[in-house]
Amino acid sequence: MKQKIKEIADIQMGYQFRGKVEPDPKGTHKVVQIRDFDEFLNLHVEGLCAVTPKGDATRYTVSKGDVLFLSRGHRNYAIPIMDHLENTIAASYFFILRTRTNTVLPEYLAWYLNQVPAQEYLYNIARRGTHMPLVPLSAFADLVIEAPDIKTQSTIVELSKLMEQEQKLLDRLQARRSQFIRTVCLKAAKKRRT
Repeated sequence: MKQKIKEIADIQMGYQFRGKVEPDPKGTHKVVQIRDFDEFLNLHVEGLCAVTPKGDATRYTVSKGDVLFLSRGHRNYAIPIMDHLENTIAASYFFILRTRTNTVLPEYLAWYLNQVPAQEYLYNIARRGTHMPLVPLSAFADLVIEAPDIKTQSTIVELSKLMEQEQKLLDRLQARRSQFIRTVCLKAAKKRRT
């Protein structure tokens, strides 16, 4: 089944701060920023900055089941929010997607947005100038999502998670192998000197 994003989700731009995000120890809300994600796009909630937004921030809040899409920069990616968040908003460079249908899983939507067909579309619609590329919300809303049945979506999401876990293990293995080889080489070098 093919549907445009605007047909399956409500899209809201994140909260626009005037200038740089200034932490407020007594803040009423937490804010999700790019720096709060690791290389595997996992959100680290323990590092969220406290802020006090001006006015009603309700429409900028991020909840479990939402998808955040990074609309600015050279790498546009989507992240499903899997943690329960309270009084948390997203910065303005994110689009907050809230699915309004039960035919598309948020995790699948995020996965699809990170795949080559969607990324090519996003690259082609991004405005480029002297500043960072920007994906316009109106063009983003017209992106067509190919969504199979829920069971297939679940399988795709699970396979993707397994692939991510495998990559983490391979990275760890490679780091340990490199450390082992360096240690062996250093010991060999010391023996040659004595």
